[in-house]
Amino acid sequence: MQQREAACTDRGEGPPLVLASASPRRRALLAALGARFSIIATDAEEEESPPPPAVSAGLPVLAMPPADHPALRAWRKAHAAALHCSDAVVLGADTVVVLDGEVLNKPEDDDHARAMLSRLAGRYHTVYTGLCVLGASQTKGEPLQLAVEAAEVVFRPLSADEIAAYVATGEPLDKAGAYGLQGAGGGFVREVRGSYTAVVGLPLPLVHRMLSAAGVTGLHDPTAAYQRWLQSQGKEPLPCPPTRP
Repeated sequence: MQQREAACTDRGEGPPLVLASASPRRRALLAALGARFSIIATDAEEEESPPPPAVSAGLPVLAMPPADHPALRAWRKAHAAALHCSDAVVLGADTVVVLDGEVLNKPEDDDHARAMLSRLAGRYHTVYTGLCVLGASQTKGEPLQLAVEAAEVVFRPLSADEIAAYVATGEPLDKAGAYGLQGAGGGFVREVRGSYTAVVGLPLPLVHRMLSAAGVTGLHDPTAAYQRWLQSQGKEPLPCPPTRP
């Protein structure tokens, strides 16, 4: 299990917060929410050991293999990070893309990325971001919060040349479904039905509710945070239908 960054920050008021993810996109979104946090990233989502009964019972029902469940993956990340910082609230997140009932994880190589994007072109698919929040305690058993936010994404038709040029940038290789909404891949998206930030990887309204319930203070309004994040990315909200945070 690899630990890429670790430090538990003293927040003064309320418990310290740890983000159990190395994703720069999640880091930027959580910062836009006004959270002060440290990062502990591991490869725990790749583990296959059975989760505790409380975790299994709390998982939202999704029609996909248990190993692909984004909230279970989020819990694995959060649980592994919590072992390094027992007094912190820990937030884990994981995102999967589903097309025709099949989970599209990160592509294995350029050919795989081109194949994924060819399948997505001109169609809609569903993006699920799973969240886990572990409350500050010595055991990290309770309180436990698990949730999933879903959004539908519609791609415009894509030519083979467009797909090849995008894959050549390297952006698709570390993205579920082989594209990044916040990057150049956003140019392929015609509309988002649901939470825009869920597709990016961290649904701000849901994160705000879960962290507030865990005692994290000082968070900004998620809609205002969404607008600030869009501005920082040089983006405008998708107009039709109007996307929500």
